[in-house]
Amino acid sequence: MLELLITLALASNGSPVGAPPSPVAFFSDHGDTPLLASLGRQDANISDLYVFRRGANLVLIVCTNVAIPIGLAAYTFPSDLEIEIHIDNESGVDFSDPATNTIYGGRVVNPHQINADTRFRVRFPAGQEPRVQRSGGPRSEIQLFAGLRDDPFIRGPRQGRNVAAIVIEVPLDSVTDGSSTLLVWATSNVTTINGAQEDHAGRALRSMFVENHALNFDKPKHHQSQLGLVPDVVIYNLSAPAAYPNGRELADDVVDLVGDPRVLMNDAPFPSTNDRPFSTAFPYLATPHR
Repeated sequence: MLELLITLALASNGSPVGAPPSPVAFFSDHGDTPLLASLGRQDANISDLYVFRRGANLVLIVCTNVAIPIGLAAYTFPSDLEIEIHIDNESGVDFSDPATNTIYGGRVVNPHQINADTRFRVRFPAGQEPRVQRSGGPRSEIQLFAGLRDDPFIRGPRQGRNVAAIVIEVPLDSVTDGSSTLLVWATSNVTTINGAQEDHAGRALRSMFVENHALNFDKPKHHQSQLGLVPDVVIYNLSAPAAYPNGRELADDVVDLVGDPRVLMNDAPFPSTNDRPFSTAFPYLATPHR
């Protein structure tokens, strides 16, 4: 199964909804997991997480494997990879501090209580279509895409490059439980590697840096109490449009918005828009470079 675009109606316990490793190379988020790097498993490395809405639906995009060679015509996800997207709709967020809002999108009031009220787990059984299992929330329609797409990360070295993308779209009211704010994060796990969670993605351009690598190996509810760090989650205030750091839209140029010199200095030719137009229809990402 090289690429999948499918619509499912799933209960909370999930139903079937696939696509192996590729060579190691350079990264964008993204050499933040030394274990994966030492094993040549960039195919399990999360490079980006996007959270935005389209109409009455919530769109969640996880990009993986920035090491896909130029010219690869098709992609198969590794069968031992699990990607999970977690949504917390109960932790309170304070938006009263403009400085905190600008950096993190808000302040989580009770960081030790962060917990996934809804979780989507995507697996890629060998020779089968991908499977998505939903935990929490009501029964709803789920659209899933898994396959090769143009890398949406707006950065010079990523122009003309592809990623392995997972896109999920669900009715927004099926994950909010009446809340106006969501906390979202994504994780990857390689079932054939013994050990802790392999990679974590929350706010863009954060866990990739050496001083924040520890964020990858613990749950967001422990980030502050055990690491002394602001929890690494995407805060999405639904009463305002998605625009980084409030959620993350595909067109958000986070390299310039974050302004970290370690990224800016290597951004040539310094783009401010994606090298290919995004689609207005699901799965929204630009078509891959072939």
